[in-house]
Amino acid sequence: MKKYMRYVLYLISLFIISLGAAISIKANLGTSPLICIPYVSSIITNLSVGTTTFIFGFVLVALQIIILRGDFEKRQYLQIVMGTIFSAFIDFSLMLVDFINPVDYVSQLVVLLVSCLVIAIGVLLEIKTEVIYLPPDGIIVALSKALKKEFGKIKPYCDVTFVVITVILSMVFLGYLAGVREGTVISAIIIGPIVRVLKKYFDPYLDLII
Repeated sequence: MKKYMRYVLYLISLFIISLGAAISIKANLGTSPLICIPYVSSIITNLSVGTTTFIFGFVLVALQIIILRGDFEKRQYLQIVMGTIFSAFIDFSLMLVDFINPVDYVSQLVVLLVSCLVIAIGVLLEIKTEVIYLPPDGIIVALSKALKKEFGKIKPYCDVTFVVITVILSMVFLGYLAGVREGTVISAIIIGPIVRVLKKYFDPYLDLII
């Protein structure tokens, strides 16, 4: 039973992460680092955010192979399959949260913070189930293994890198800054620590389930 619960929780984690990413878009204070590159790419290419998320994931899997080389687990190629499911979840989640339209800065900030918490919960479940990483988390895990550092300590640096790339793409292809605002910086700073805090308090309960 626990074996099946692990996979059920994993699929739930993918949906939760996609939901958090969609909520961050609706906050309109700058998207979460998880989704900022696909979001800006969707504006540039007129493709759906889900489609550009899939392409971005494919690139990240390739980078993992380069970083880990022989240590890259063959089962992690399934990140491409899971990335496809996650991409579909992204577009679906955007439809689900279409009603969220914060009208003032305070409500935007609240929505942003909710998105950070939701993403952190999803990431915690994803990592805990140890099934297949999503490409954005897979690259962080790859770097944490290569550098021998904790996931939560590497994540902020990766998030900042995603943001910088988004800024460059925006200015080069759009001529203005899209998808990056103070909310992006807030997300980049606090999601990793939130994951660490949640892990500390919820790990024992998750161990009982899986």
